Amino acid sequence: MIPYSTVLDLPVRKAIVIAAVVSATFLSSPEASLSEEQGTVVRLPACPAESNCVSSSFNEPPNRYLSPLKIVNDRDESFRRAVRDLNIRASSNEVNIVEISPSVGYIHLTVPGTSPGSLDDIELSFPEGGEIVNVKATARVTLPPPPFCIRKNCINGNMDQRIRAEKIANILGLPPVDDSAMREQAKWTPIFFNSDTVPGFDED
Repeated sequence: MIPYSTVLDLPVRKAIVIAAVVSATFLSSPEASLSEEQGTVVRLPACPAESNCVSSSFNEPPNRYLSPLKIVNDRDESFRRAVRDLNIRASSNEVNIVEISPSVGYIHLTVPGTSPGSLDDIELSFPEGGEIVNVKATARVTLPPPPFCIRKNCINGNMDQRIRAEKIANILGLPPVDDSAMREQAKWTPIFFNSDTVPGFDED
């Protein structure tokens, strides 16, 4: 299992200073989520219970889990390109950049939410020396999920946040880690038209 967390090879004192700066920035925006700091480990927090949220944390249940993104070149270069591409989109008002922290490889964005006038928070974490980008998308206004989902590749629950996280991934040009497996091995069947049999169900 891949540990989807950011491990920083920094002295404890420097890590504490970085965490304090990050926390102070977030505390100025009460609706934004806080990053957790434990010694030299900084990770995106878990999705709040009963929220419209998706995250690449392996602790999330299936309806809230989102594959992390795969870095296709150097981590630092990927971070620089992400900042460049997001700044271009910010200039056209497609996204709003809340915070960029190169020292910890962290980016916080907001995009329009599902509820009129609301926002969704998109958080990206580039682990130092890692090959993935952790992703989290959280709605500031929680709405009841649709009772069904028939669109191909749809996962019932928090689909709007999933689509927004995928849009940011497309802007960055970074594919999901499980992209090839989903294309080559996954099979999708609308639940209401599912004729697949359950192995062993008809056996005596």
